[in-house]
Amino acid sequence: MIEVRNIKKSFGDLEVLKDISFSVEKGDVVAILGPSGSGKSTMLRSLIELETVDAGEIIIEGDTLCSDGIYVPKKQRKKILDKMGMVFQHFNLFPHMNIKDNLLCACLCAKQAGKKELEKLASELLAKVDLSDKINAMPSQLSGGQKQRVAIARALMRQPDIMLFDEPTSALDPELTKEVLNVIKQLSEEKMTMLIVTHEIGFAVEAANKIIFLDEGHIAAMGSPEEALYNNDNERIKAFLEKVV
Repeated sequence: MIEVRNIKKSFGDLEVLKDISFSVEKGDVVAILGPSGSGKSTMLRSLIELETVDAGEIIIEGDTLCSDGIYVPKKQRKKILDKMGMVFQHFNLFPHMNIKDNLLCACLCAKQAGKKELEKLASELLAKVDLSDKINAMPSQLSGGQKQRVAIARALMRQPDIMLFDEPTSALDPELTKEVLNVIKQLSEEKMTMLIVTHEIGFAVEAANKIIFLDEGHIAAMGSPEEALYNNDNERIKAFLEKVV
């Protein structure tokens, strides 16, 4: 589903991603862990061109997004990027639109389907995240956890093959975190291919079949949770786990 080869990214003199390579298979749930400033979000955002890499190759479902840091033309990029949905740390709902219109907006603008068909899909996805009763509510009437579940439903409206989550629970208290993680876990059980930047170690171990641990722009470990975290002699990973677990 995703092949990343030797990508590099710098902001000025700061080298954030240093020769990163990994692959993601269909149905994989990949948790991206590491200390703050290790390059986790930059790596994730580069997959959907919210950050552009300076070198390396990104291939999505067999289609090359960029090679040697050179991106394919805009029309091709859009076709590739449409295969992915993104959920951010902050919910980014339109405050002046009700929940239904938040879900419909991008799909109608892209003429993805007719309005009736999209309204049916919106209802189905709100039921999926247990928010059917909030379809006509305004974002200001929702809790943080409910807003994030709406954001997940909105990303699913484009019916992506791959979902990307950038610290989806870091703005939530523990009680609200659980309801969002339950939705993500449900998607994993449905074999949705996902990459999740998270600080929730317990969730990562439970839900992910693959861990990528970043440290100072390098992949320090990669593999199953047991291989990457617990059967690993890397002192940096051991120190990180001692602080967060």
